[in-house]
Amino acid sequence: MQIRRVISLTMFLGFIAMVYTGIMLFLCPQGRVAYWTGWQLLGLSKEQYGQLHTTFMIVFMVAGIWHITLNWKSIRNYLRNRSRKLKIFTREFNVALVITVAFTVGTLAEVVPWSSLLAWEDSVKNYWEHRDGSPPWGHAEENTLARFIRGLVDWERLEHGRSVSLSVEDALTVLRSAGLTVTGQEQLMIDIAETNGTTPQFLMGILQAAEKSADPATEAVLPARAIDGPYPLPFSGLGRLTLRDYSQKYDLDLEELLDLFPADSTPDPDGTLREIADHLNTDPEGVIEMLNEEAGKASP
Repeated sequence: MQIRRVISLTMFLGFIAMVYTGIMLFLCPQGRVAYWTGWQLLGLSKEQYGQLHTTFMIVFMVAGIWHITLNWKSIRNYLRNRSRKLKIFTREFNVALVITVAFTVGTLAEVVPWSSLLAWEDSVKNYWEHRDGSPPWGHAEENTLARFIRGLVDWERLEHGRSVSLSVEDALTVLRSAGLTVTGQEQLMIDIAETNGTTPQFLMGILQAAEKSADPATEAVLPARAIDGPYPLPFSGLGRLTLRDYSQKYDLDLEELLDLFPADSTPDPDGTLREIADHLNTDPEGVIEMLNEEAGKASP
């Protein structure tokens, strides 16, 4: 058995595995959507593709180092000029360096064609979200059943204007009546789903069907998404909204919103709040918090 052949073939197979898992990670939805909907492609989940990509990266890296060691003499010859003197910046090395720098700078600067590729990736990931739905709020699957029930009632009120009630006891009853195994109210939603071979999204559907109409006058003050200021913070989907959509959704004055941004950072009203947040070095929720802070300064 020739070790050089083993190393070369290991690199070859590791490269194929990395490319395959990389393509799958390119095509998969955002994590919050994947975990909420139980997304799979060709029998594997996003998490499994990520794990395979990491392990094969290590295989490729180790085999690559070994390959470089075994072929160091040949690599040194690649770095020699016509007079056989060692020269790092040969014509071939310079071409390879330019290609590497171009991909690095092009990606970070978000210029065409790299920006187009990244935009395409976003559109692919958004496709899954539009098709399969998304969690009502970030990491909802990691909430305990009790916490999820409280959040679900708040979410229905804020997002859909529905006054509903649902007790933890009723939630346990309806889930168990559906033939699901639930150990108690402190069990995580994702654990309940995995135990029963289903998804958190399916569990939410069962729970929503058990909601009862409530008298708005008897509702408790919302503890979860309350924010100090006139601009509301939705439970989910904030990053996908444009500033114009946000103003229309909550009946706000768009011009007043724009005036609250720094003069040198006035955003495009048709840009998404995620894009606006990136330019301001924050997240979509940080944009809303900033608007409320500025509104507070402007009020007498």
